[in-house]
Amino acid sequence: MGSDKIEKKRKRASDRHERPSKKTALDPRELPPLAVSVLKDDSELAPVITTTPGLKTSGNINLKPYVKNRAAPSSSSSRNQGIVSSELLLQSSEHPKLDFVGRESNEDADSQLKHYVAVLDAEKKTWEFVEVRRMVVRGAVRTLKHVDEEESESEDEMVKNIRAQRTELTNTFGTKQSRKAAQSMAENAQLSNAPAGAAVAAETAILSAMPTDSATDLASKAAAVQAQVQAAKPVPQANLEASHPSDVYPIDNLVPNGLATLRQLPGLKDWTGSVNAGEAVSTTSRYVSRRVEAVVHSGNTTHLQLLRFIFVLLEFARSLRSGGRDSGPGSKRLPTRDDLRRVLSSSTGGATAKDEDETTPATATLPDPIIDAIRRRFAPQGSSMSKNDVTLLHTTICALSLHIPPQPERDGGASTQGGNASNELATDPSDLRDDLRLDNASITQYFRELGCRVDKPRESEFAKWGIKGGKAEAAARRVARLKIPVEFPRVSRGGRR
Repeated sequence: MGSDKIEKKRKRASDRHERPSKKTALDPRELPPLAVSVLKDDSELAPVITTTPGLKTSGNINLKPYVKNRAAPSSSSSRNQGIVSSELLLQSSEHPKLDFVGRESNEDADSQLKHYVAVLDAEKKTWEFVEVRRMVVRGAVRTLKHVDEEESESEDEMVKNIRAQRTELTNTFGTKQSRKAAQSMAENAQLSNAPAGAAVAAETAILSAMPTDSATDLASKAAAVQAQVQAAKPVPQANLEASHPSDVYPIDNLVPNGLATLRQLPGLKDWTGSVNAGEAVSTTSRYVSRRVEAVVHSGNTTHLQLLRFIFVLLEFARSLRSGGRDSGPGSKRLPTRDDLRRVLSSSTGGATAKDEDETTPATATLPDPIIDAIRRRFAPQGSSMSKNDVTLLHTTICALSLHIPPQPERDGGASTQGGNASNELATDPSDLRDDLRLDNASITQYFRELGCRVDKPRESEFAKWGIKGGKAEAAARRVARLKIPVEFPRVSRGGRR
């Protein structure tokens, strides 16, 4: 039969020495009644409580205090005003290898609390509490000083002596192979009897076989290749010796026959009369319609003529038709001579081949020499234009737009830059992008090929470019800037495979 007694498990030896759950009661008679008070002290040299996390310091290190005013002092009236308004720094370099720096902790939870030190007066039976600073002292290994030249020379001599001793030991006790290697090193290290700086025959032969000014030749070759590539691109030729951005693409080079062509352009009186009468000038070009009023009010005749020529080129680009099957990719076909005259003579655009000749007065017709000059410049093949010819037409329009400032001014006025900086020409390419029916990447690439830098408008230029939506609108806008020196896109050498 089983026993009815319940056997208890015997506890382990480790269980017999457990920490008691009850705390030992203190005898209240050991603590005499004390009067507690808080000492009001607004001195910035208050006592300091320091902690040294991860560092064991000796007690004989003297820390030098440095005090400065806080940037944003607290306005609490219950705090020590000296602690609140000043910041303390402790520093010591007495240790031979460590530098100690103590700063007030502002990151942990204890920094949000007040810290006090109690001073007990046994005779008066009082406790006086004084607010203190809590600081964290950390140590850092001191950086070694740079070795002087004399010490480095002595180290070099020591290394040479060690090398000589090692060579001597090798020649005395080394194997045949090690002695042969040491002899070979000594022969290579022997100095010639020639004076210092003189080249031996072998050095002279090697130097004579090397090409002279190889680095200069490579740089000149790279510049020559870059110039050849730039000259082959369908863009207007830039004047790299220009001292101002306006001379990089001068008007005489962009406009066939220069200023003589600009003076023969018709339709300028129609624009001037409409603007002076308070009427809006509506054209098929967004670029021209948004700038013609400001240009007319400025009284700058050259800018008005340039704007009219840009409109002629935009109408010329709009009149192009896609080429036939026999033409190459991207090629265009010109309209007939009469239709082209009718399209380019309109001061508002929108003229088509179906319009009658009577719609355009004889005095407002674009002269035939100007039409022939445009055809020779951009359509050298006659009745068709290749893809490069179309690109040259577009980049010429972009270069001409750089001469129209964002805020046109009269020649000789107080501001001849018209809103541009003194060292740049700038324009907003978004309107030309819409007129030429291009995407952002294509119009941006056109201006970069002209040497422009395309970036976001600066905050100081918001008013000049009509940005009213702040930085959000400016992030979506782009401005093309032409500066000196002109930087073209570099020739790509191919990526890594």
